Amino acid sequence: MTIKNFCQLEEIVQGREPSRIAVVSAEDEKVLTAIKLAFRKGIIHDPILVGDAQKIEKILLDLKESITDYQIENAPNSFAAAQIAIKFINDGAAHILAKGNIKTNIFLKAILDKEHGIKVSPILSNLTLFELNSYHKFIGITDIAIIPEPGLKEKIDIVNNSYPMWYALGVVKPKVAVLAAVEVVNPNMQTTVDAACLAKMAERNQIENFIIDGPLSYDVAMNTEFARDKGIYNSRVAGDPDMLLVPGLEAGNILGKSLKIHGKAKSGAIVFGAKVPVMINSRSDSAERRFYSILLAKVIAENKKLCFKSIGKV
Repeated sequence: MTIKNFCQLEEIVQGREPSRIAVVSAEDEKVLTAIKLAFRKGIIHDPILVGDAQKIEKILLDLKESITDYQIENAPNSFAAAQIAIKFINDGAAHILAKGNIKTNIFLKAILDKEHGIKVSPILSNLTLFELNSYHKFIGITDIAIIPEPGLKEKIDIVNNSYPMWYALGVVKPKVAVLAAVEVVNPNMQTTVDAACLAKMAERNQIENFIIDGPLSYDVAMNTEFARDKGIYNSRVAGDPDMLLVPGLEAGNILGKSLKIHGKAKSGAIVFGAKVPVMINSRSDSAERRFYSILLAKVIAENKKLCFKSIGKV
């Protein structure tokens, strides 16, 4: 079964054994509201909340939660909180890592620590999954939060990093549109050159498990009629992508936020490339969006051992 929206995703994960989450600097109302909702719905169990214990307990009480239902670990500062939470991951006591009230650079520093960190892929990368009323299935956008200006090698890793999520959602051969401003290869526009390389590499199985086409402009990628208007008839991706690979973080960030605000899209975000799914939501994200991220992290975590395929040969 291919999961196409968050309602289906919630129904699927509620029917499975709950996972355990460790939250770094958990003293944040929106974060704990999402944790409460996932906990009460049986999606997670025994949440580990690391940070300022006094503040965490106060927020839980304000949310009318019993403190005894949660494992609260006090930490003197944000970095220490990240280290404690990551130790739970490394010890196998938790299967999802979530960012709370901690700066992203400090959070990532702990994840990337060479001795105690949990990075397992060449790079860490973000993907935000959107549900739009105007589109027939989930659409993922990557990378919109971590890598500012990815080169060809980073783009290959970004694509490969995302596969555990697609596999968990039932998308065995995800379609990737590599976005650019135009649909033709222009030697003066490196984005178009990278897109053509990625498409050819997928065609020759140098990047496995994906169908890739590019360069494609956003309108062509998302709408078959626009593609035909521009003379593109034989694309396996145009009008039906699962994922949009953006030229860089700024373009992706702007596109993603426009979908949230003006497209009224539901969304959840995951960071890939670590031992477990990692949640790094925007500070402006609601408790609902954080809950959707938990759903994504949960379905990825339980499928993670099954869904890794050999990465593309470069």
